[in-house]
Amino acid sequence: MNWLERYSFAVKSHLPPSVRNDVADELLSDLQDERDYRAKSLGRPLNEDELKALLRERGHPMLVAADFQPRPTLVSESLFPIYLQLLQWMVIAIAVLHICFAAAGLIEQGEGRFWQALPQTLWSILEKSLYGFAWLTLIFYLVGESVSRTDLFKHWTPDSLPNVVAQGEYISRTGSAFELVVTVYFAAWLNHIIPQSLGERPVALLFSEQWLALLPWINAVLVAGMIISSVKLWSPYWSRRKIMAELALYVPTLMIMAVIYREDSALTIITGADEAAKRFVISADWIALGVLGYAVFVIIDSALKINKLRAI
Repeated sequence: MNWLERYSFAVKSHLPPSVRNDVADELLSDLQDERDYRAKSLGRPLNEDELKALLRERGHPMLVAADFQPRPTLVSESLFPIYLQLLQWMVIAIAVLHICFAAAGLIEQGEGRFWQALPQTLWSILEKSLYGFAWLTLIFYLVGESVSRTDLFKHWTPDSLPNVVAQGEYISRTGSAFELVVTVYFAAWLNHIIPQSLGERPVALLFSEQWLALLPWINAVLVAGMIISSVKLWSPYWSRRKIMAELALYVPTLMIMAVIYREDSALTIITGADEAAKRFVISADWIALGVLGYAVFVIIDSALKINKLRAI
């Protein structure tokens, strides 16, 4: 595998699409010139260790990409790439949470209130994003140069570079952030960390008697999903480990769904409380349809990921 191509590929993942290809081509050309110059000086081609030493001198791909980003003012140049990354994740998380809350309220109140809820939801997203932007900027401004990005990446080595895959194989950070926020919210809702409700009406999701036995396994799968989504956010390109981790996570998920399907009246939704409570039993047919749909998705997605795995 060409170490110089792997390095330029990693730098591309931290650049905006408008300049990604031009900067990567320029960087690769510059690295190849430097490699040829050193090889000419030595009178022989550089070996693998010497190529890695050349890349270590250039530094972490995120640091190289930072030189092509707009110059910050309030946030120090050394911390700006990290600040920009956290700001993007924060805005996405705020937007996803508010959309989920708005959707839950519309389900309870009816579709007729959609156009009334839309401006309020957009304003809430904007308001919370501005507050988050202000606080995050203040924190990074106060930190200033006391923490250097070089210190954060001082243990980086070229061995961690991704393998080069086909164009377009980067992982969408927006999609990864959406996965993470939805998984965290669902886990918090499922474990009663946040109220189980739609609007002002309580909503409970009840399983059969085996619910208490299933809950730890469901939580384990959810935590694993959060970890995978976080890793994809930090390094937005496919690797063998990421693909294998996602494929492996399908196994316990399907097993849990199969256990739920085997139970009689396994899933019940209760809305309201006391005498006003209403029970909706999800029939085995609906559960079977859900399991079948998820199994089809797993088969298709696994085939796509196996193709990616072969291309790496």
